[in-house]
Amino acid sequence: MPRYPYERVEDPDLARCPVVGLEVDSTGHRSDWHCHRRAQLLYMAAGSVTLYFAERICQLTPLQAAWLPAGVPHRTVLHGRFAYRSLYFEPSAFAELPDSVQVLEVGPLLRELILRMTGWAADLQLEGRHLTLLRALFDELASAPAHAASLPMPRDARALKVAEALLAQPALGWSIEAWGREVGASGRTLARLFTEQTGLGFSRWRTQARLFEARRRLAEGRSVTEVAHALGYASDSAFIAMYRRVCGQSPGRALRGLE
Repeated sequence: MPRYPYERVEDPDLARCPVVGLEVDSTGHRSDWHCHRRAQLLYMAAGSVTLYFAERICQLTPLQAAWLPAGVPHRTVLHGRFAYRSLYFEPSAFAELPDSVQVLEVGPLLRELILRMTGWAADLQLEGRHLTLLRALFDELASAPAHAASLPMPRDARALKVAEALLAQPALGWSIEAWGREVGASGRTLARLFTEQTGLGFSRWRTQARLFEARRRLAEGRSVTEVAHALGYASDSAFIAMYRRVCGQSPGRALRGLE
């Protein structure tokens, strides 16, 4: 299918071909909650996207892709300038499609297959050569390294309000007691809710939320100094130490890996 600005994207669920692609290059976009009748493979060629699901969020940076099974409700926030390539698969035409959300690292062959298939026409009649490429794509998906770039979200309305505020403003350093006063709950109650509903203590959850924002900003080409300041760290060294402790590498090395 052609490359579209966001306001002209066509509905891939209506295509005649059992696998159809979209190429979208644009700047900044937020979708409402929605789901697709088809399974979706979303690949970020440039920029980053945050994917919101019922009880967790995932993030994609360049050279990563997400597999979304058919019918999974989600919403997206695409940050800054971005380019994504999506493939949509008719479930009735393909046996044994993955049945869970996955974030995958995209190697050179998988990338080239995605780029080739997003150019297929929406009314394409699949022939032998197309089926050969599809088999190669599914083989690559099955062997692609999974990436644990997800953050569990609390279900309780009070804890969810805190979580969403921290995602919007990750530099906020309020104590859990201060957040409790803000949302009408004790600090002890909030701590219990985060632990029970996300599997992470409040401090650890906040650190993971800051990492989400750090990855996004690094993917946009921001410097380590800019990212550290935006996330509320007193110094570059404090941010670098946190990043290395949690991720096993420095943010500078991660930034080079995104180039």
